[in-house]
Amino acid sequence: MSKAKRVPRPDTPTWLVTCLDGPDTPPLRNTHLFGHLNHIEANNAAYRVAGPIRDTLDGPIIGSVFLIPAESAEAAIASMQDDPYIASNMYASITAVNFAPACGQWMGGVIWDQDEIRANLPKYT
Repeated sequence: MSKAKRVPRPDTPTWLVTCLDGPDTPPLRNTHLFGHLNHIEANNAAYRVAGPIRDTLDGPIIGSVFLIPAESAEAAIASMQDDPYIASNMYASITAVNFAPACGQWMGGVIWDQDEIRANLPKYT
């Protein structure tokens, strides 16, 4: 089996911001959709990736997730404040947790070195 290519870790921490809809969301989503899209397009470089989430492939949108580079969870959420979806208090909840992009197709490889992990196992488990 071939090994995945080693790639550098992102320079800035990444925050997984999850925004979940509530019962009052649908009319606000309709009202602010194009303002939201304009904001995302104007600030595209501020997101590692972002998009809507659904319970099923063709189900209704139930929220959005954003991977945002920032030094803290507070800074990640603050960077979103001018988005009309956020400014209108459309979401019932917004949470941010640290996310470590470590591997995968979009990363282009893996960030780890197995020899380093073996030598420092307590740090990784």
